[in-house]
Amino acid sequence: MKFILYSLLALIIFSFTACQPFVEEKSDLGPPPTATFEVLAGSTPNDFVLKNTTEGGFLTHWDLGANGQFEGSEVSINFPFMGTYDVTMTTFNRGGSGSATQAITVTQDDPDACFGNFRFLTNCGERVWRLAQEENALHIGPNLTETWWGNSSDDISSRSCHFDDKYIFRSNGEFEYDNNGDFWADSDANGNIFPSELMIDVGCHPSSALPEAFKVWGSGVHGFSVTNSTLTVSGEGAWIGLYKIGTTEEVSSPQESVTFGILEISDNRMVIFADYGWGVWRVTLVSE
Repeated sequence: MKFILYSLLALIIFSFTACQPFVEEKSDLGPPPTATFEVLAGSTPNDFVLKNTTEGGFLTHWDLGANGQFEGSEVSINFPFMGTYDVTMTTFNRGGSGSATQAITVTQDDPDACFGNFRFLTNCGERVWRLAQEENALHIGPNLTETWWGNSSDDISSRSCHFDDKYIFRSNGEFEYDNNGDFWADSDANGNIFPSELMIDVGCHPSSALPEAFKVWGSGVHGFSVTNSTLTVSGEGAWIGLYKIGTTEEVSSPQESVTFGILEISDNRMVIFADYGWGVWRVTLVSE
């Protein structure tokens, strides 16, 4: 009788275990990596080396946003323009992936960079620009399209001393303004000389007629910097289009720099603007 009971119990146990699902024993892959990386200085202020310092990390991916994506545990990169850029590294191990982000600050534009808007401006050497010989090459209005005032076709000849001015951009970072020995003295909205301290009539004058306090508005060599959306000419008295166009308002004295927004730029045409909130100056130039 005991034999029968033991046999029945063994059969029940065998049947129960036989019905259990098979569970594969998994190996321990470990946790995902804790991502870390170093940013090392390169040979110039625009060059950097990114180095993955993650313990056990492999298959490294770098995301520099608009400046590109790269693969490898150590990569060399270049940021041609001054600014702050976020770099994200993603690295992998057997346990998964981990990411880390650092901000890189670039303190200057790369004077040797020649692509994008820098190439359009300089032709990788030197490019000469003038006001476009067309109506509304100089425009002011409530916005970029509506016009309060714009030069007429007659102004191109009556302001010949203005429309023959040269704005020269060089790949070494120089911006030269050449007024060809004469200059246009502009007016305010009422037709009076602006600024009044010029103490001359509105119109064309020889460069020698510029008062001492305004001589830096005459021909001279300055500097410039350009990004995807802005153009800055720097150095006391530097300007483009009209000497009174400042960054955030019309100015009555020489400025240390003027920044324009870029509406359009190519090898042979450039449209820039200064937005004051109450109105917008727009300047159209063409290259020689």
